Amino acid sequence: MAFSSLSKLSLVFFIFFVLLRFQLNAAFNSTQEAQALLKWKASLQPQSHSVLSSWTLYPVNASHNSTQHASKMSHCSWYGISCNHAGSVHRLNLSNENLKGTLNELSFLSFPHLVYLDLSINELFGIIPSQIGNLSKLKYLDLSTNQFFGKIPIEIGLLTDLETLHLAENRLNGSSIPNEIGQLNSLIDLALYSNGLEGSIPTSLGNLSNLAWLYLYNNSLSGFIPLEMGNLSNLLELYIDTNSLTGPIPAIFSKPRKLSVLYMFKNQLSGSIPQELGNLESLSDISLHTNNLSGPIPASLGGLKNLNILHLYLNTLSGSIPTEIGNLRNLVDLDLSQNQLSGSVPDSFRNLSNLEILYLRQNSLSGSIPQEIGFMRLIHLQLDTNHFTGHLPHNICAGGSLERFSASHNNFFGPIPKGLRNCTSLTRIVMQRNNFRGNISESFGVYPKLEFINLSKNKLYGEISSIWGKCPKLQTLKMEENHITGSIPVELGNLTQLRRLNLSSNFLFGEIPKELGKLSWMEALILNGNQLSGAIPPEIGSLTEITSLDLSSNKLSKSIPATLGNLLQISYLNLRNNQFTQEIPPQLGKLSLLTHLDLGHNFLSGDIPSEICDLENLQDLNISHN
Repeated sequence: MAFSSLSKLSLVFFIFFVLLRFQLNAAFNSTQEAQALLKWKASLQPQSHSVLSSWTLYPVNASHNSTQHASKMSHCSWYGISCNHAGSVHRLNLSNENLKGTLNELSFLSFPHLVYLDLSINELFGIIPSQIGNLSKLKYLDLSTNQFFGKIPIEIGLLTDLETLHLAENRLNGSSIPNEIGQLNSLIDLALYSNGLEGSIPTSLGNLSNLAWLYLYNNSLSGFIPLEMGNLSNLLELYIDTNSLTGPIPAIFSKPRKLSVLYMFKNQLSGSIPQELGNLESLSDISLHTNNLSGPIPASLGGLKNLNILHLYLNTLSGSIPTEIGNLRNLVDLDLSQNQLSGSVPDSFRNLSNLEILYLRQNSLSGSIPQEIGFMRLIHLQLDTNHFTGHLPHNICAGGSLERFSASHNNFFGPIPKGLRNCTSLTRIVMQRNNFRGNISESFGVYPKLEFINLSKNKLYGEISSIWGKCPKLQTLKMEENHITGSIPVELGNLTQLRRLNLSSNFLFGEIPKELGKLSWMEALILNGNQLSGAIPPEIGSLTEITSLDLSSNKLSKSIPATLGNLLQISYLNLRNNQFTQEIPPQLGKLSLLTHLDLGHNFLSGDIPSEICDLENLQDLNISHN
């Protein structure tokens, strides 16, 4: 019985000893963590100290008797610090706190229980210390949006519990992605974008079987895309765009069946687009633009029923647009521009009822545009620089949302589509270099949002309507080389945002409205090749931002106004082939930026003003035939 009592007593003492040692270790670790944090705080620049004002062992409101307790427990209540039940730091979050300094004085060994470290969006600089590999329990590491430079330490490969690694938007240049990152088997989210990383993508990344998000864009990575990346069966989003990657797109990319975003644009990838991409049924966004891809667009892409964005522009793709693209009923944004595509626009495009953006510009497409395209709820429609013929769909803008429309540099003929007249959502209309016919005064309406319109080099006739003066945001109005008659409406003087007005090579007559002198933002006024008469209004001298003024080949008369000497930004002034009389105004000698001055073929008299010799930038001067 005495032996039994002795055994019980020994057990009690043993438990007491274990607990005491645990508490002593916890107290020691707690003090060590606090001291490590304070040492790092002291190394930061003064601007960082205000947010860390709670980081002190002796709070102002602590009594002398409670100092010891405060020193043991206070660091768990410091700003940005969270502790576990044992009082050890397990989370450190100081994101976006205007911290400035390095990590050199942060003792990572002092935080054996740290699982979460977020120092993103600060002004931290210097290298990422190799000692960071001592945070053996770390699951979340975010050092993004700072100014760290140098190499990514290979010791990061020791953080085998890591699930999130964000080092994006730093200056980690002159080095490659360490192979050791391929050892992080628990990694789910890897973001290294917007650095200066060089070299090839490590094949070891193919070992990250749990990886769902991979962001390597906007670096200087080169070489081929590793075949091993096809092993990332849980990958959801892949961003390797804006690098210098070469070679083909591996067909093995058909394996990550969960992939929803595939961004490989702005590289130097070559070869054809693998038809196997059509097996990635979860894809919502594909962007392969600005590469050297060639060959046809795979018909298999028509099987991607969840696709919202398909960007293949700025490649050398050839052949026709597959009819199967019309099966992509969820497609919102389709850009096939700046390739070598030929053939016609498939009739199946009528099925793309959710399409908002359609860019087919700068190809070799031909034939007519399906009339059904006019019923779509398109916001942007770009058809320019092809070989299209026929009439445009008369119901363009039936959806009421069209903002940007371009059909220039084609062989379209017939009338301006009726749907454009009441399309008040328009901000940009580009239709030059076609064979459109029709009365310009009846084809267009009032556009409260319109900023740019170019109707030049067509066969439009009629008069310029005064309603153009009701387009308050208009900056560019170009109607040159048509068959337009009548006078220039004085209402154009209401276009206070107008910067470029080109009505040249028409059959306009009458006087130049003095109201144009109110257009204080005007940069280019081109009215040459008409039958305008009368004097140049002196108010034109108020266009102090103008750089180009061409009134040549008209029937303008009387004297050249001295107020043109106020156009101090002008570089091009052409008044040739008119009926101007009297002397050349000496005020033109103030136009110090002038490079081209043509006053030829008029009835000017008197001496050439000596002030003309002050035009040091003048390259072309013509005063002949006066």
